[in-house]
Amino acid sequence: MLLERGEVVYVGEARGAKGLRDRLLNKHISGDDGHAIQRAFLAQFPDRLQRREHIKQHVFVRWLPIDDPARVSTVERLLIWLYSPPWNRK
Repeated sequence: MLLERGEVVYVGEARGAKGLRDRLLNKHISGDDGHAIQRAFLAQFPDRLQRREHIKQHVFVRWLPIDDPARVSTVERLLIWLYSPPWNRK
């Protein structure tokens, strides 16, 4: 989960060998403008470097390790339903 000012703003899953750290750094923080976190701050910070610094300083992460790969998507959907995070809305 990504949080801004203590509010859950995004819920996502990370699988694979590189996992959560890689997904956050390469997709969400440094990724293209199509990712939810980039879209959320694009108008406020059109400059990519300023936007990246703002994200690093103001957006925080919480994670829930799930040992059973078959349950990952189910837990993600449940958390999205429960929190209704704005960045998960298209």
